[in-house]
Amino acid sequence: MQPEQIAEMYAVEANHWWFSGKRLLMRRLLGERLVRRGLRILDVGCGAGANAVELAAYGEVVACDRSLDALGFVRSRGILRTVAASAPQLPFRDGAFDIVTAYDILEHIDDDAAFVRDLARVLAPGGALAIHVPAWPSLWSRHDEVLEHKRRYTRRSLKTLLESNGLRLESLGWASCAIFLPAVAVRWTRRMIGREGDGADLGVVPAPINRVLRGVYRAEAEIAVRCGLPFGVSLAAIATRPGR
Repeated sequence: MQPEQIAEMYAVEANHWWFSGKRLLMRRLLGERLVRRGLRILDVGCGAGANAVELAAYGEVVACDRSLDALGFVRSRGILRTVAASAPQLPFRDGAFDIVTAYDILEHIDDDAAFVRDLARVLAPGGALAIHVPAWPSLWSRHDEVLEHKRRYTRRSLKTLLESNGLRLESLGWASCAIFLPAVAVRWTRRMIGREGDGADLGVVPAPINRVLRGVYRAEAEIAVRCGLPFGVSLAAIATRPGR
């Protein structure tokens, strides 16, 4: 991400429906793993740090990002254990963490298989990797290009990626169901008329709408952990490193 994009994220991610909804969903999917305190947690691609702040309630968090600008924002939020590093090689010992989070990161990595292998390496046996990625290659748009994505995933491609690189899949399902049909309509319409726009699709919305969307995402999180969502613009997965 570019410095201006990171600054924009810092300004909104604590309360924006998209970011807060994603964090809520992933916490619900991690479930009882977060009951135990004193966890060793790595937040990879930590961005401006809102996720690291929430994870700090469950243990010692290390925030990792290749952007020094991002790490500056993270430290301003009170997360002092920060590491500058680029994928696919992480500067941590084998088995160093109980939980690793990588939210909307894999799609930025040229060699995502090598990166997943390294994420598995730094997990302790029995530890969990929490993944969130954009779905549906057919939804590729200017939004992806602005955010420097390399790909969008299918359920099959994400399952194969995780299972073929040292991890056992615990759960895999859709995320962001409510905005799926609007996203399809907007992106395909722009494509047909040849007007893709110049920026990412996410932006600041009026506070009442933001509250409604946050409520929708809370409901989605409950459905996702109980029976799964029928579709969505993203995929969410929990994968574990085999062993105790």
